[in-house]
Amino acid sequence: MPRVIDAVLVAIVAYHLYLAPYTKVEESFNIQAIHDIVNYGAFPQEVITAHYDHVAFPGAVPRSFVGALVISGFTKMIMNVSKWFGHPLVVDGATEADLLLVVRSVLGLANAMGIVAIGHAIDKVTPKKRGVGWWYTLLACGQFHLLYYASRTLPNFVALPVVNFALAKLIQGDISGLSWLAFCGVVFRLEIGVFATIIAIVSSLIFRQTQLSVAIVMLMAGTVFGLFISISFDSYFWGRLVWPELEGFVFNVVHGKSVNWGTEPWKAYFTRYLWQLFRPPLVLLLVIPGLVSDPVGEIKSSPKNQKQPETAITHPSKNILRILTVSSIIYVAVMSFQPHKEWRFIIYTVPIFIASAANAMNNVWSKRRDSISTSILAAGLSLVAVASIFVGLLFGYFSSYNYPGGEALYQTNKWLDQHYQNSSALVHMDVASCMTGINRFGEIHRLDDTIIYDKTEDDDVLKEIWDSIDILISEKQPDVNEGWQHVYTARKFSGVSLVPTKALVQALRLDPVNYGKGLLTSVVDEVKRGQWETAQLWLQQSVKTEEYLYVFERTRHPDDDN
Repeated sequence: MPRVIDAVLVAIVAYHLYLAPYTKVEESFNIQAIHDIVNYGAFPQEVITAHYDHVAFPGAVPRSFVGALVISGFTKMIMNVSKWFGHPLVVDGATEADLLLVVRSVLGLANAMGIVAIGHAIDKVTPKKRGVGWWYTLLACGQFHLLYYASRTLPNFVALPVVNFALAKLIQGDISGLSWLAFCGVVFRLEIGVFATIIAIVSSLIFRQTQLSVAIVMLMAGTVFGLFISISFDSYFWGRLVWPELEGFVFNVVHGKSVNWGTEPWKAYFTRYLWQLFRPPLVLLLVIPGLVSDPVGEIKSSPKNQKQPETAITHPSKNILRILTVSSIIYVAVMSFQPHKEWRFIIYTVPIFIASAANAMNNVWSKRRDSISTSILAAGLSLVAVASIFVGLLFGYFSSYNYPGGEALYQTNKWLDQHYQNSSALVHMDVASCMTGINRFGEIHRLDDTIIYDKTEDDDVLKEIWDSIDILISEKQPDVNEGWQHVYTARKFSGVSLVPTKALVQALRLDPVNYGKGLLTSVVDEVKRGQWETAQLWLQQSVKTEEYLYVFERTRHPDDDN
């Protein structure tokens, strides 16, 4: 039976997508690849050379096209259905902003379903402790990073649906989950393969849950299949024999180039990043208590002869939460030896830590009637779990102000629609703008290519085309005396203001009855009308922003002076 809490989780993912539709540089490879596959197709190979973004901007190391291909396939199906109903998502002379939402919705739904699948897997193997899966999904609803990035095409989150699918299989005692993890490690992110290996070792050598030989076979099967898929497809798109994850490993680990993006001490994951992932840190505080009891237990076998007693059989999922949690802790420790650290490198452990915490929550809740102290503890933990959801929603609103590049491009396109409907234009976008919300879906697509968007980074090349630029989106303002007109200023998030909250508290203190009653009546009336002006006004006033990007139009070309 579907659980309402599952729908809540999907709704939260959709909420974050709606508030922040733009993408950042970390998502650029996959989002640009999806755009190119959807718009230009993949055959013949000359199409790739002529139109694909990765040809001009290959990045430091090659990335896999496999995830982009899968998402593009689902997107094309939705495009065809939408077109059949008379609502094409691609229109000449318009942007593909709606198509971008479809792309991200496909990934967001896949990640949401992967998270939900783990909850349902827990329900299936915990018949005596019904409720652990429900608590798992409730706690997952409060994890901001997990749900905010669920629809974002970072390689880690492109792989995460398959990772969660694999974890759900392992929770149900299906060892083939190791094969899927190994597959993800070979195709998407090599660290997932490390994670799979650690799970196999912990399960086989520490908990004696699986035979080591069987685990090795499963890992090898996923590895071989992943190698075949990655090398076959990625070599075609890159135009040379390539296994992207191997080149990434050599570049980042063997040659140590990852330190170019910053280094941190060994303890950073444990002292910083895990605490950033879980705010408030309810899940972290409950991980170890969740290991005290095994929610799976044993299975009672029914005897063929009524005279024979029932016997207890070891459940194939016995100790699985302990196995996965211990493996996750070891995995974080192993990843800590890599000098360059990012929270997304350990995101695969988040669902497991949530599951262990859910077991602890369920244990406390099931004993809430035993004593007053237990009742208070159960109520307190439940309130914190619910409060975490609202904290995540608040973080999502604040984070929506972190995409000035996307907003600048949106305003630029409005200007182009008004002033360049029947003429050509060259739009240059600098590095800062491209890193904060610009992707090819946001560009106006004309069949005659009369609007060209340029991302030149090389200063010498930029000097050559500078005089031809009509619209400039830049972090730096050009000299207006050289023939530039200011069009728009995009602002970025700079902090949170407590002024509106202080004003609200002060007003309630001065006249709690009348002011409080009036505020409550106003909010209730808005809710009845399906509106939220009061809350929106408070949120807007609570956000501090600063100028970041500028849009300028050239009003006088150098040739005009001659």
